[in-house]
Amino acid sequence: MTAISINAKNRTIELTKTFATASSKFGTPEYDQLQKARQDYPNYKVVTIARKAPKSDKPSYKGLTYEYMEKYIMAHDDENKTIMNEYLALRGMSDEADENLAESFNYQEMKDWFLDKYPEIANFHQKRAELLEKAQQKKEAKRAESAKAKKDARRVALLTKKTA
Repeated sequence: MTAISINAKNRTIELTKTFATASSKFGTPEYDQLQKARQDYPNYKVVTIARKAPKSDKPSYKGLTYEYMEKYIMAHDDENKTIMNEYLALRGMSDEADENLAESFNYQEMKDWFLDKYPEIANFHQKRAELLEKAQQKKEAKRAESAKAKKDARRVALLTKKTA
């Protein structure tokens, strides 16, 4: 998406939030672009728009932080702490990693490793997402039902209204 766009249907000049901030400073190239657009479309209203992030089909693991992983591993590791030692090595926090100046794997690699070690976490997040989606669908259905009832009541009121 471009930072500035013309919406003829709504008669608006639409700016992204970043562009709007930059265009509020006199003398910037963004300011000049906005002034040119306002000159070309003097009757259009300038609005700042916020774009929604597209929904992803990938599962969300909100709350799956390094701290969470560490707590979970401590609670489910064996007495030799084999998984925690492996975790520390991957994070570059073990004695051996310090000696070899090893760096930590990135978050995505750590998350993949953790979910591979503990697949029940992935299953839990999937079940939780499904429950949240069902609740959202129920809420939307209720909202639609309420709107239909209001519309029907308004229609009935208008049809039964006597004119003087």
